[in-house]
Amino acid sequence: MNVFAMAKFSFMARVWGRDEKYPCPMGYQYPITGAMEQLIAEIAAYARSVNKTPQAVLRAAIGAGWREWDSWKAGTSSPTMARVDRLRDYMAENPPQEDAA
Repeated sequence: MNVFAMAKFSFMARVWGRDEKYPCPMGYQYPITGAMEQLIAEIAAYARSVNKTPQAVLRAAIGAGWREWDSWKAGTSSPTMARVDRLRDYMAENPPQEDAA
């Protein structure tokens, strides 16, 4: 799709009142929803509990790039539901180790 077609599509979405549903992929920031905030909080809590960075957890779970975490937090990208499912499966299959004191 060329730039003109993308701009036209973006304009048409605004005219039809569908900005949030059909965003222009050029420089658009996705709104951080409650579900995304919850996912970010879950990942951060899991990462703290296993003494890893959130980036390392994403890398191990879904093969994410090192900048993906920052882009999710900034709202410039978001994961697909399939990636979220794989991430949650990874966290469930690899629970934090409890210290045997």
